[in-house]
Amino acid sequence: MSAGAPVVCASPRSGFTLVELLVSLLVFSLLAATAYGALSTLTGVAGDYRQRSDELAELQRAVATLDADIRQLVGRQGRDRDAGLLPVLQGDSSSLLCRRAGRANPAGLARSELQQVRWSTGPDGLLRQVWPEVDSAPSTPPSGQTRYAPFERAAFRYLDAAGVWHRRWPAGSGDALPSAIEYVLDTPRLGRIRRLVAL
Repeated sequence: MSAGAPVVCASPRSGFTLVELLVSLLVFSLLAATAYGALSTLTGVAGDYRQRSDELAELQRAVATLDADIRQLVGRQGRDRDAGLLPVLQGDSSSLLCRRAGRANPAGLARSELQQVRWSTGPDGLLRQVWPEVDSAPSTPPSGQTRYAPFERAAFRYLDAAGVWHRRWPAGSGDALPSAIEYVLDTPRLGRIRRLVAL
């Protein structure tokens, strides 16, 4: 080798050591676990929100329909299958049977716009049944029914003209509509809903 030639040193090989790889893998695993936990929480919250939204929509439909039925009550007696007269409104704390106006008639048929309606509560929720004729006996199969599920309990009570509340109607010898009807709906997630509808 000549005295003037430069000395060339070999450079060390570049790359990661085993320890660095293990640390990187550990950090990645922690980040992935955190991200999965956050995503799982968000999915659960979204599902819970969707369920609450569906229950609220069902509650709103039930309240709107029940309010409409009560507001359109008419003082019309019905008849049972033995031609006996039914009260204008027959109710207790868990159900009511009545006649209401405003039956839809989109085809303009020559028929009454009155309709017999029954609301009742049971283990499966709140049930609305309708009959095509106002003189249909309560034991006659209904022409339609709608069940509103998210209710644990529903209770009705009736206000007479003297301002006294009753758990049953008719409350006396007369056969008139009450001055108001109050109903309470208990829901497992949305709490208690209390409504007072004046007639």
